[in-house]
Amino acid sequence: MLIVKLQDDNFVKWSYQFSSVLRGYDLFDFFTGEAPCPPKYVIDTESGVTNEINDAYKDWVKKDLALLSLLIATLSDDAMEHVIGCKTFYEAWKCLQERFASVSMLRVNQLKT
Repeated sequence: MLIVKLQDDNFVKWSYQFSSVLRGYDLFDFFTGEAPCPPKYVIDTESGVTNEINDAYKDWVKKDLALLSLLIATLSDDAMEHVIGCKTFYEAWKCLQERFASVSMLRVNQLKT
């Protein structure tokens, strides 16, 4: 269960919580970007690309959209503004990381001084 919503000051805690859930469900490759999207169409060795949708593609899209929905559910209204328009979970994750990781590191450095 995810309880912490992403705010300006809790990216490290939120990220740890979210990545732990993904590890628990064996979906961490989506978090790291190491779960590439398979080809949309089945490729026939003789005739090339077919019109048949690849089952692996359908499964990947289903997982990715579920993760994107879960991610969005854990965002504050302010944080959600940074992922509007993102089409995949990993794209949304990278947008959040670029926005909030630097803020978190700045906060850590301020606390050290």
